[in-house]
Amino acid sequence: MSTRTVRGGLVVGVALVLVLAACGRSDKESGGGGATATSTAGTTKSASANFGTLKDVCQSGGGGGATATGITSDSIKIATFSDAGAVIRPGLNQELFDAADVFSKWCNTLGGINGRKIDVVKEDAALFNYPAKVADACQKNVFFIVGGGAAFDETGEKARLECLMPSVPGYVASPTARDGDIVVQPVPNPNTGMGYGQFRWLKQKYPDSVDHMGVLSADVPVTKTISDQTQEAAEALGFKTVYSDVYPAAGQVSWAPYVAGMKDKGVKGLVYTGEPEGLAALEQAMVEQSYQPEWITAQANLYDERLVKIGGNAIKNTYIVTSFTPFEDASSNPALQQYLDLFEKYLPNGKAKAALGVQGFSAWLLFAQAAKDCGAELTRLCVYDNLKKTHQWTGGGLHAQTDPGARTPSNCYALIEATSSGFKLAKITRTDGIYNCSPSNRYTFKKSYGKGVTLADVGKSVNDLK
Repeated sequence: MSTRTVRGGLVVGVALVLVLAACGRSDKESGGGGATATSTAGTTKSASANFGTLKDVCQSGGGGGATATGITSDSIKIATFSDAGAVIRPGLNQELFDAADVFSKWCNTLGGINGRKIDVVKEDAALFNYPAKVADACQKNVFFIVGGGAAFDETGEKARLECLMPSVPGYVASPTARDGDIVVQPVPNPNTGMGYGQFRWLKQKYPDSVDHMGVLSADVPVTKTISDQTQEAAEALGFKTVYSDVYPAAGQVSWAPYVAGMKDKGVKGLVYTGEPEGLAALEQAMVEQSYQPEWITAQANLYDERLVKIGGNAIKNTYIVTSFTPFEDASSNPALQQYLDLFEKYLPNGKAKAALGVQGFSAWLLFAQAAKDCGAELTRLCVYDNLKKTHQWTGGGLHAQTDPGARTPSNCYALIEATSSGFKLAKITRTDGIYNCSPSNRYTFKKSYGKGVTLADVGKSVNDLK
């Protein structure tokens, strides 16, 4: 395999990391924040210590002593990871750094956390430097890792645990990190199960497709794992796979053979795992061969304006599963509008309209709530214990309800329909706002997809946290 192919594959794998995070990479409008001068309600809220339904997120106070690594009487040192410096994808996940900037500026303006200001240490893994950046964060005596993520996080998880750095990530990628110790995700994404409510809806809406499902994935390990998990979940509901294939991650010259294969097998519903550009080209190839499945479903990274811009009129019957309110509907979600308003105030040229940034911001909120409850005696163990006790979380209304403490997939989902004219919410049965919430929406895998690194693997235990 050529170096070009390997690196191309890695880029696709990086983008698919966002699928693992149950959120989209969406590069929609990298500047301006999307807020308007008329959004007075959001502007008023952004000046207070409340966020959405959360009260007194940040506050002044007496601080305290140097109670733990990374803690002084007036500061808390936090690391945020991203791959923004990646040569093969400049600016990759810059929104994680931007969300960290916005949250810390807003929080510090309000007094910090019990009087201690947040000191953000940005660790740019640039795809291939995650182990070195974990070591750097450890040497800098970072208290916690919050609101970030790295595509190749499996390469540094043992080092993170050896340094006893807990994490509240914006996203995790590898099985090693997904179920790693001293990690609490705002939107859990474990190796043990996933939400599959979209397939319950598709089965009801398109009953003729149940015996004619196709599966197509980029040929990258992380992508194939996601695809395999999704296929298992769909088949558990009775869907029958009649077509399964992978395409070169570095880019497909012609999608025609894949379309011909689907036509030959009679595929009526397609599970696609990959990047927006690939699906756009695939749907164009479908039009060229006068073929259209009843539905195509994809994970949240396909909520990306490039899908519509490239695919144009070819984009039809395409459904994207999400746990977040689309930016198109921000005016109906006070928390999301406040998030955009905070960007407008503190980082107006930042990458505001990126769903991964919203998920990173939820991680910051989760950390802040847990740290606040520790008072002046701020320690890693106290914060981690408080995080583990959090069993109902929406980021103040930013996303569907999750259970970070139990590390289980959400019972709730929403569907975004991609059309030639843009994105809109699909008409699913809604039980909580835009979401359909039910225990029946959650599936537990029967197969094994890997396991996380534990403290025991590095000769430590949670009792070593200070």
